[in-house]
Amino acid sequence: MRPNRRRGRTALAVLVGVALLVGATGALAVPASAGDTAGALSVSPEAFDVEPGDTVTFEVSMVNDGERDDDGVYGFTLRLDYPSEYLTVTEVESADWFREAPAGDDDTSQSDVEVRESVDYDDEHGAARLVQSLADPTTGVTGTAPVATVTVRVEPDAEPAVAELRTNGTSTALTSRRDFPQPLMTPSASFNISGGGGEVVAPDYDDAAFSDGEAGETTASENGTASDPSGNDTDAGADDGADETGSGGDTDGGEGSGTRDEAPAPLGAVVVGVVAAALLLGRR
Repeated sequence: MRPNRRRGRTALAVLVGVALLVGATGALAVPASAGDTAGALSVSPEAFDVEPGDTVTFEVSMVNDGERDDDGVYGFTLRLDYPSEYLTVTEVESADWFREAPAGDDDTSQSDVEVRESVDYDDEHGAARLVQSLADPTTGVTGTAPVATVTVRVEPDAEPAVAELRTNGTSTALTSRRDFPQPLMTPSASFNISGGGGEVVAPDYDDAAFSDGEAGETTASENGTASDPSGNDTDAGADDGADETGSGGDTDGGEGSGTRDEAPAPLGAVVVGVVAAALLLGRR
């Protein structure tokens, strides 16, 4: 009997270890699911050879397939960060992504949508921002289209360097997860000033940008209503739109989260596996 008990205990230990390993693997997969990105930005062109005082433009485009079959984008924040001692974003001219992106049978189409928009400039903190959102956040759009045309001026007294303009503060708000921003694949644009000189100057993401609510200029939304700095109509539920970090609405784990409800699943699998193993071996 003792050898059988030893074998049973060994088998139980192995099963428990496997269950814990499987559960841990599933738990590690949850954050990846919460951060999975089905969207990406692109900039064209990506590099410039410039001299102090030059002005150039580039186009930012976005492809976004949502994350689920019934998913769609209802808001996005394009944030541009740059080293202000070398560069200045002088204009962000928005494109019509929400109307131009849908194409094909598989994409969520909205031919006549009400879009809210704001553009903000904060050169003191080296940042510019375009925010667009649908007036109705319950429906969204997927597809590919230009987001904006960006005009950049090289500072007249800029020293030779490779200055980078980055877009990694950009994110989108999805209909399926209104309290989780969807991160994007975000490229950079590089400016080789006077040959570059070998020094690469990257911008700092400054949380203080736009914090006073009056930095730079803000455009009116397309429907003519007033917009807050996040691009949301102030009398139509501002927490439904994308805020300055791209988060879609509340971030306190409200009912809009499709991923937080799924998080306990790996722990449940561990408990069930351990209990089942114990019951089976206890009968021996």
